[in-house]
Amino acid sequence: MNKDETLEFIRNKFNLDLSARTPIEFRLSRHGGLTSLFCELGYTAGAEIGVEQGKFSAEICRDNLGVKLYCIDPWQTYTRYIDEVSQDKLDGYHAEAIERLAPYDVTIIRKTSMEAVKDFEPSSLDFVFIDGNHDFRYVVNDIIYWADVVRIGGIVAGHDYKNENKNRRIPFHVVQAINAYTDSYHIRPWFVIRGDKASSWMWVKI
Repeated sequence: MNKDETLEFIRNKFNLDLSARTPIEFRLSRHGGLTSLFCELGYTAGAEIGVEQGKFSAEICRDNLGVKLYCIDPWQTYTRYIDEVSQDKLDGYHAEAIERLAPYDVTIIRKTSMEAVKDFEPSSLDFVFIDGNHDFRYVVNDIIYWADVVRIGGIVAGHDYKNENKNRRIPFHVVQAINAYTDSYHIRPWFVIRGDKASSWMWVKI
């Protein structure tokens, strides 16, 4: 589908007024809901940024049989990351992701987001789901560079559109980053999907 067809499909499926003030909110869980939307739109190639144990990556693959998914995560501690997570624990997450995703057509890329994005051609993916570091600069960089990898008519999406930060030592700026980016680049329409404890966000690339 092209961008107009994709927006029309979303408008009809969720009975939305696309001329309404953004963000346009509707109820949809990313678990089985957003993943199935990718399938209904005929998407066959995508990436998840921030994989941890590979649980959501597995859901994407399960609901989109035949999809090629790139799973990107450094599994590496660094400054401004969640400092209570040890390297041993992250190595365990990596091993768990490999095992969980073994049945699917995935490429696991153990690099930072900004390192990995260099390996992709512009407009080469149908979708990207961003769930990496939630500090403002990391969120904005992920959007800027990974949106270029998504084709027109594809979906740029991500997790944790909320202000909550249980660990006050670690910056959590997803709301501020998404709001600033969409306002600065006149992204219209864009969506917040409310169906989980932590909401997600998305827009169709135009």
